Amino acid sequence: MSKKNVSDFHYLIVGGTTKAATTSLYTYLVDHPAICGATYKETRFFLDTEYPLPSKYRFKGDISEYNDLFTHCQDDQIRLDTTPDYLYCSSALERIAEYLPHVKLIFSLREPISRLISWYRFARQISKLPQDMSFDQYVDQLFNYQDIGQKKLSKKPEQHWLALKQGCYATYLKKYIEQFGNNRIYTLFYEELATDPLNILRGICDFAEIENGFFDDYTFKVTNRTERMKNTELHQKYRALRFSVRKWTHNKPLIHKTFRTVRRTIEPLYLRLNTRTDEEIKVSPKTQSRLIEYYKKDVSDLQVLLGKQPPWSLFFKESSHG
Repeated sequence: MSKKNVSDFHYLIVGGTTKAATTSLYTYLVDHPAICGATYKETRFFLDTEYPLPSKYRFKGDISEYNDLFTHCQDDQIRLDTTPDYLYCSSALERIAEYLPHVKLIFSLREPISRLISWYRFARQISKLPQDMSFDQYVDQLFNYQDIGQKKLSKKPEQHWLALKQGCYATYLKKYIEQFGNNRIYTLFYEELATDPLNILRGICDFAEIENGFFDDYTFKVTNRTERMKNTELHQKYRALRFSVRKWTHNKPLIHKTFRTVRRTIEPLYLRLNTRTDEEIKVSPKTQSRLIEYYKKDVSDLQVLLGKQPPWSLFFKESSHG
């Protein structure tokens, strides 16, 4: 039997956005027997080489290397790639369209100011921002970066400095809808996934054309929650160890599965020991008004683009429910 090409398989790609429960979504979907996840949760395969995220596999002209991330999958399973930064990379869009004719895409969107606060928490958690930098100061820095302009910067900014503009979802999502059409794109809201995961997962199953009863008795747990660490240096070492082990085991299915099971058992204990009570992030009225004004037009454009109103009370008046 001849070896199948990458283009022969069916794919489900969670292409965005960051800080919108895509790790939890991956965990739920990969448990479905009709779906097989890549050996890396975020393959990052189709991103530009200069995109500010590391990855072992990156497209360099040989699309067959994408198969190396799914060697453990059965031919009839849908292959799952969860790389939330695909939303922001036009080259990724073009490559996915060119090489994956049987692909469907999912985008999880989160109220943009809450998402920005999550980015602020995460950047401090991994020591990318000073612990004494306030959220207001972070936002000021983000606007400064945007005013300077990327071309004038000495080097491409790291991911957390891109978080402001990347909350303008309609700007990016419009290009995907134009390329793939509405019938191949499923858009959900983080807030609804958090409150009613069963309904969202049933919708995704219908979208992917797989049996939706699997999740009826499923226990939905939140994974990869952004925490406030007691010891950020220890957490950096833990993350480095986790990534190293994953890099070594990703193409060894049995070891990789064992490592994943062990991590699911140990990580909650580790986080219990090395996290503090979550602090309330203070946002000044000035900063909140500034962000609402910045995102207002894009949120309005998103409503028109999707034909439905996002559940974000900062931007819309609360509607009455009869």
